[in-house]
Amino acid sequence: MTNRQLTAQLKQLTAGLWLPSETEAPWTVPTWTLTTGDAAEIRQVLRRAEDVSVTASSLAELMAQVQRRCRAYGSEGQTLHQQHQTLFDYLQGECDRVRVFRVGTVTIDVVIVGETADGYGILQTQSVET
Repeated sequence: MTNRQLTAQLKQLTAGLWLPSETEAPWTVPTWTLTTGDAAEIRQVLRRAEDVSVTASSLAELMAQVQRRCRAYGSEGQTLHQQHQTLFDYLQGECDRVRVFRVGTVTIDVVIVGETADGYGILQTQSVET
């Protein structure tokens, strides 16, 4: 699968999808290009200062967080959880390596980087965690 095809599919899977948090921010497919896909580069493309916290986690950890948060949304939460599961399963199936970066402390940029032979698939959202 080419990076263009991956990006197109990610746009379809994230249409109308938002991360449950205090902001309920939508998932987006950024237009920036990555060359290393590491934490320093993520901080740079987000134009964050070098002292801003960047932590790496796994897709499984993010899915567990989504599942916990979806409980507060009733039946809508079940649908939201399933949409995230479909998205994350797709990423794991199409990408050689998937990493999640959390940039910041209270207002957190959540960036998912999926590595392929053709480049990187990228998803971004924000989560406010007070």
